[in-house]
Amino acid sequence: MTAPTKVPLATPISTPSQWLDILLVRIFRAIHTTERDNFDANRYRGQSQDDFFAEHHAQYFSFLLRNLAQFFQTRQLLEDEQSRALFDHLVLYRTLGHLHVRLPFNNPENRAHLETAESWRVVDTEDAGQFGPLAIFLAPGISHDIHIKGWRGNVAATFLYRQYYFSRGGVTVEAGHGDQVIDAGGCFGDTALAFADAVGDAGHVYVFDPLPMHCAIIGQTLAMNPALAPRISIYPFGLTDEVNDAPPLPFDHRINPGARIEAGIPTLTIDAAVGSHGVSRVDFIKMDIEGSELGALRGAEASIRRWCPKLAISLYHRPEDFFSIPAWINSLGLGYRFFLDHYSIHHEETVLYATL
Repeated sequence: MTAPTKVPLATPISTPSQWLDILLVRIFRAIHTTERDNFDANRYRGQSQDDFFAEHHAQYFSFLLRNLAQFFQTRQLLEDEQSRALFDHLVLYRTLGHLHVRLPFNNPENRAHLETAESWRVVDTEDAGQFGPLAIFLAPGISHDIHIKGWRGNVAATFLYRQYYFSRGGVTVEAGHGDQVIDAGGCFGDTALAFADAVGDAGHVYVFDPLPMHCAIIGQTLAMNPALAPRISIYPFGLTDEVNDAPPLPFDHRINPGARIEAGIPTLTIDAAVGSHGVSRVDFIKMDIEGSELGALRGAEASIRRWCPKLAISLYHRPEDFFSIPAWINSLGLGYRFFLDHYSIHHEETVLYATL
């Protein structure tokens, strides 16, 4: 397991304007700095590491100023100084980009993890997507070695960076023994298998993904992991706040981890899955569903109120996610505490953790 993300401690602040003053000083310092070795060429194929998208960053800074109070309210909700400092760092990165801001995740240990994941590669497959051919990997689990079909980045994120597992200052947010887990955004099934390994025979993982090829790949990985397969159920639906009884999508070979819910895609709510689709209880919810997180949380309100599950929610697909998702969870009045971590050298893979 990697050490918790380390970020510089931020100056204590109490008002949005004071926070903005501090951010502006950091922005004007950063624009005179050029970061090196701070670009993920595999993630951004076809883009030069020297590109700076002035209009994009200007739009984000304008968005920040227009919504300063909401950003600040979220910052105040964060439980520990490390989360607040990381929040600031992510805002700076989104304002100035990789040329001027280096995120704490960009360190030698995390870079080495990619090579470790590569060493677990067994064989390439004929299936391919935007990051090249998928491969079979053999990753060490808790009780079983686990066969994964995907890209090395998926394997590193799940088994080495430990994305969707939080431990800091005596607080842990993770899928634990006996938990009933919602895995929203199953993609290739790597997170579902890791969760299944963690929950043991007494737990279960309900994995949701509307793309037929993704579900097929998850099914293939279950066949390669017979000890874990009985702990996982596959649901070929997107999750949102509405039930759409559209027929399953016709099978094609599309592999697209960034696919969003569109008209005609069959969808469920978590509350409906509990009520009529065999989900028995909800102890832990992980979401990475390309901007549908807030809708899916709204569609889980009754379940959240009933069981107060631990939450690991992606917070990066839409600019407003930084404040709209924490604000909605907080509005339930259940007493959730909020923490933040981040799992890439670029703006993606920010996760909000919430627990009582």
